[in-house]
Amino acid sequence: MTTTLELSGGRVLADRMDGTPTMASPSWWGADTVRLRGRLDDVAVHVRCYTGAARSYVNVSAAVAATEAAGAAGIGPAVVSWDVDAGEVVLADLTETHRTATLADGNSADFVRRYFEIRSRVGELTPNEARYATVFDDIRELSARLQDAGAAVPAELPFFLRVLDDAEKRIAAAGFDREFRHGDGNLSNVMVARDDASLLLLDWDLAAVMDPFQDLGVALVELAEDETHARELFEVAHGSVDEALLARSLFYGYADHVRQGLLGILVDALDPGSYEYSKFGDWQLLRARLALSGTRSGELLRRIDR
Repeated sequence: MTTTLELSGGRVLADRMDGTPTMASPSWWGADTVRLRGRLDDVAVHVRCYTGAARSYVNVSAAVAATEAAGAAGIGPAVVSWDVDAGEVVLADLTETHRTATLADGNSADFVRRYFEIRSRVGELTPNEARYATVFDDIRELSARLQDAGAAVPAELPFFLRVLDDAEKRIAAAGFDREFRHGDGNLSNVMVARDDASLLLLDWDLAAVMDPFQDLGVALVELAEDETHARELFEVAHGSVDEALLARSLFYGYADHVRQGLLGILVDALDPGSYEYSKFGDWQLLRARLALSGTRSGELLRRIDR
């Protein structure tokens, strides 16, 4: 479907990009935005328009600032124009020059090395505006909003929150640095250049000033098949294995499962029938159950502040 958008940078004649029919899978098709491809002053562009539900939980101003800073640094696609009030961002269209990364890319040692390198480079960015929030802060906010909305939550949620509260206290007791980071470990937010396999990061909605090991943790739980694999990946990213920091990183990743799961429930309550969110949220909550209910989780928890 072709439509015309009046943006701050000019008029865009664009075609809407729709996903495939919903299916049960651990992913979602950009349900937080309406996406269009078109041309602005003869430049091929990709337009992201945040939905009303997404604008209720995304700090659009901070997300746009992070997107612009990443584009200027060559870490993300170039930003052509934006309108924060309208919730619209116009990016360079990468459709013909890049592909979306998949879990299969995680089998490549070269990809993994370059992926951790570009995530580390985010710490050099100085966006004009940035969130200051941990994954635990986000979980508290989502939990409060779900309670206000009267939404049905998993029976295990109180258990999840108790365990994560313990983890947060142990991390705080051990102390941590704060840096600006991307914060989203989904590989679908990574673009791979078709010519030289260079990488770009997309979707800066979770970007914030945070513990760098939180950013590492969300990447580890996406890539790693098990704890042994996570240890190997941690060494690639960090240069050596520190058991306390590995445990911290993994618990950050487990907390992200809960955050993403609660987000799926919230958006399903705000926009009923948004199956893209609910199926992904269910998958993330399943991963949270597996991670936090196992016997190993207690040992990892105690290792954080040893």
